[in-house]
Amino acid sequence: MNSIYKFFLVAGLLTCFFASCDDEYGARKESTPVFESASVSPASFHFGDSVTLNVTVADPATTLTTLSYEVVAENRVIASGHIPVDGERAEVVHPILVPLLSDQPDGAEVSVNLTIDNILKGTASTVVTGLTGNRPVYNQLYLVTDNGSVAVLKAQSGSKDKYEATELAFDSAFSFKIAEKINNDNTVDYSGAVYGNVNGRLAMIDEKGESAFVYTPNAEITRSFVYDNYAFSVNTSGGSLGANDWSLSAFADDDVFGETFRTLNRTLENGQTYLLVGALADGQNVYNPDFFERVADNRVKFLGETGAYTVYYNPVRKNIFVGVENPAYPQYLLACGYGLGYPTKVTTQEIGAVYAGHTRVHTDWGFGHVMNYVLFRRVSEGVYQGTFFTPGDHDHYAGFKPFENTGWGNEKKAGDFTFTGEQIITGDNDWTIPNDGEITPSANYRFTINLNTNTVHVEQVTL
Repeated sequence: MNSIYKFFLVAGLLTCFFASCDDEYGARKESTPVFESASVSPASFHFGDSVTLNVTVADPATTLTTLSYEVVAENRVIASGHIPVDGERAEVVHPILVPLLSDQPDGAEVSVNLTIDNILKGTASTVVTGLTGNRPVYNQLYLVTDNGSVAVLKAQSGSKDKYEATELAFDSAFSFKIAEKINNDNTVDYSGAVYGNVNGRLAMIDEKGESAFVYTPNAEITRSFVYDNYAFSVNTSGGSLGANDWSLSAFADDDVFGETFRTLNRTLENGQTYLLVGALADGQNVYNPDFFERVADNRVKFLGETGAYTVYYNPVRKNIFVGVENPAYPQYLLACGYGLGYPTKVTTQEIGAVYAGHTRVHTDWGFGHVMNYVLFRRVSEGVYQGTFFTPGDHDHYAGFKPFENTGWGNEKKAGDFTFTGEQIITGDNDWTIPNDGEITPSANYRFTINLNTNTVHVEQVTL
């Protein structure tokens, strides 16, 4: 009898103990959360924009944990997420990106399903309705390739979702993004809509998104590009390269001065215009202005005399110049020495990051390869023109001399000429740009050597 009494006494005490205990969240008391208000603003929006979710939730007795949402357009869930909450009452203001997906109708009915949970798995749901999602309509879009080419995609007449570019000169395969806006330097402006690759398909992306890829089968060049912003699809068409079309697919690989070049051997005709395909049309490329005039983003006119040339393209320096076998007077003058470089917009730091120790200037005393010297083109009888970056922006010094051939023939001493224009050259023998306290600005300078009058005119040029 005594043991039975003790058993009931202990059981009673344990019951009282557990009944009086609270956990860290307070008394474990079943309750149901309540949505006091729920709205989305604005009620009408464009897919691809963000809307603001405004929710007030409460629970009379239990701590809240998670607010979940689903954005539904025409019975398809297009966005979802979870928002942590805390306390027994929470006011939530949260942005939601409403994505533009393929095949979304315009003026679609949109709703937002909301669910709130508490720590005891109590739950409540509500739906925000009366929302309208509209497809964006653009006046035009920009096709921006990874190699720097840009084309305007114009809206097709009669189709508000299709955008087209024709008369292109793109490679048969290329990576790209489609942008609503671009910056002044032709890079993508992510403040507008941008489309690229998401899991192997076209979709709207942000700054961290990847480029999409397209291939035009049975073609050497892509001529047209159509983007369907409803189906998120691309169609291209193309053809064969023409006799005056330049594409890197026809260029060979070469190594000069420890740098990688792409080279093309061919006859160039004076006054002929050449179409630039793909990377060759990059706006950052500088075509040697003594031999080429860039008449359009994807076209250059050859200014030199008709003949056999090697075209040199440096994908790091992003410049293009020509070389000839055994260049010599009277067609050319050659300048070698220290501190000259074919013009480029790429900085010494960018060049040095790829080719250690290399800078924007590259000449040296000698004629072992085309980077040792630079060519002056004959512009008229006895008159020669060369445009070069000088002095080096790493040391602000240059010392060089023009010659008539690669055998050091008939050197042109500085003391034999009168210099006009920019007074940057000193010396009686070498043509020297000194670094003696008064620094000459490193820039592109055009030297016009007149052997008829023994004068040299120097002017700074902007390319």
